[in-house]
Amino acid sequence: MRMRSQLVTVLFVGEGHAEEALLRHLKSLYAPRGSGVAVTIFNAKGKGAKHVVDYAIRKRLNVEYDFVWALLDTDTDWNDKVKNRATREEVSVVPCNPCLEALLLRVYGLQNQGYSTAQFKRQFQRRFGTEAHDKSVYVNHFGKSVLETARRQITELNRLLQAFSPRCPKN
Repeated sequence: MRMRSQLVTVLFVGEGHAEEALLRHLKSLYAPRGSGVAVTIFNAKGKGAKHVVDYAIRKRLNVEYDFVWALLDTDTDWNDKVKNRATREEVSVVPCNPCLEALLLRVYGLQNQGYSTAQFKRQFQRRFGTEAHDKSVYVNHFGKSVLETARRQITELNRLLQAFSPRCPKN
């Protein structure tokens, strides 16, 4: 009788539709069937960092996961109280400062130059011709080779990609 190996289970909660689209793309690249990792993705549907962390905690109550992660923007409700709650509840957070679009633009060399979230969103749309919730932007512009190159310079991206590994780090 063939023994099955135990899968590492990872819960990922994205703040909104753009984070969900990115997480699903990363899952297809880094945690396909047979990878040893089972990734479950939920969309917290916005409402700020506190809501995303709370949502992840509630989802974990339904099913036991080896690791729980949240991908969120820092522009709303990201403060020490929320950070401490995430740490206490063992929710690892990948914060995008101030938003996901800023992180993704950094992959292509645009540094955070004090832009607002709205300015980053406009810059993203100008650069890629679509909004960050459009799944095609990830397939067309954020392939594995692009991500692997960028992860060496972008700590948040590196942590995010490590979360899809069978040896997923907590923090």
